[in-house]
Amino acid sequence: MKTILVHIEGDEGQPSRLQAAFDLARATGGHLVCLSVMPYAAYALGDPAMGAFPVTTLIDAVEARRQEERVAVEARLRGEGISWEWQSADGDSADRMVEAARLADVVVMSAGPFGRAPALRLGLLGDVAVRAPAPVLAVPEAAAGFSPASPALLCWDGGQEAARAMRAAIPLLALASDISLLTVAEKDSPYPARAAAAFLSRHGLSVEVLERDSGGASVESVIRAVAVERQAGWIVQGAYGHSRMRQMLFGGVTRGLLADAPVPLLLGH
Repeated sequence: MKTILVHIEGDEGQPSRLQAAFDLARATGGHLVCLSVMPYAAYALGDPAMGAFPVTTLIDAVEARRQEERVAVEARLRGEGISWEWQSADGDSADRMVEAARLADVVVMSAGPFGRAPALRLGLLGDVAVRAPAPVLAVPEAAAGFSPASPALLCWDGGQEAARAMRAAIPLLALASDISLLTVAEKDSPYPARAAAAFLSRHGLSVEVLERDSGGASVESVIRAVAVERQAGWIVQGAYGHSRMRQMLFGGVTRGLLADAPVPLLLGH
């Protein structure tokens, strides 16, 4: 994880995702790319009958806020002792993040609970998670940071999304103190958990396979329970997209975990 793209917006989740990005950069010797996006919507607000002045005033206010945010974040960056750069862009936030991810190993964003405009924030995260060519590390607002060295929980169902998330996680799994590979018995797959464990073993990774029956409970609740049981510091999860339309991107398991994430989640699609 040598190039780490982090979303800059100044929202309530930013302190925790910045700390996670710092921790990740230190753990991997990575370079941080901070991307601040000015959405086009900021230019479209206002009543045309009122003339250009109110819109110009709004643009100036948004730009001033963005500059204040940059000054604050850069002051924090200078004290972290890591390599970093600042990038600014205009347009759709998800589009710009997805584009920048072409030259990133991982994208750091916020998971829920989302205090302001929760549906829009989940939609932004979902849009990037299913479109970006790099995995997304979704960090809960309450997280104190991110420790790749802590125990990792890898969720497996034999699907393409789970496989992509697993492969993307290999550099970080190599740092984990313990790896649990969880499969919840729901359907037969030609790619069982033990095959995934054998694949990881060829990368020098030793995992413990956990096969659990849901017992009538939701898959999400089983994942949460096992995460507590295994004292997992982070979870690897396939981003199961049912639709590319925003705010309708995720299936129930992914959506539920992200809306109230217990620990940072590394998502692959």
